[in-house]
Amino acid sequence: MPLDLVRIDDRLIHGQVVVGWGSYLKTTKIILCNDAIAASPTISDMYKSARETALVPLTISIQSVAGTIEELANIADDDKIILLVESPQEALQLIQAGLKIDKINVGGMHFRDGKHQLASYIYVDEDEIKTFKKIVELGIKLEGKDMPMAKAIDISKKIQNINISF
Repeated sequence: MPLDLVRIDDRLIHGQVVVGWGSYLKTTKIILCNDAIAASPTISDMYKSARETALVPLTISIQSVAGTIEELANIADDDKIILLVESPQEALQLIQAGLKIDKINVGGMHFRDGKHQLASYIYVDEDEIKTFKKIVELGIKLEGKDMPMAKAIDISKKIQNINISF
C-alpha cells in the first residue's frame, strides 16, 4: 500500500497539505478519511475543489473509515498518497480496522480551551493524549512536523510525562 504520508490535521485539506506536502512528495492522490464529511456531498465537494490549487495533477477522495480501508486495498502501486484524518481517534480507528502503518505525521491540531500545547501547532486534550499513547503502544511513531522541511518533534517523548488531569 503506497502511503507516503499519514497525517493528522484538524484543518484537513489546505495549502500546507496540497502545496507544501503534495508538491514535496509528488502526491497523486489525497484520501481524506472522515465519516461525517464522507456522508455530506456538499462538504465533500468543497474539499475536493482543493485539487484546483495543486501544482501537479491530483485527485481527492473523501471516505469513511470503512471506505478508506477498502480504497487502500485497491490502490495502484504507482500512486503517491497522502492519507488525512482530523484527529488521533480517527487514526486509531483506521489502525484498529487493519491499516498497517509505521509513522503518523501530526500536523495542525489547533488551540481550543482545555488543550495543552506540545508545539506551536499542536494542542491536545486528555482524550487525544490517551489516544496518542495507545498508538505509540502499538509501535507506531508519532512525528510532529507541520511542513516537509521543518524539524521533526517526537510526540511520544512530549506526551510520556504529561499528567492527564489538566
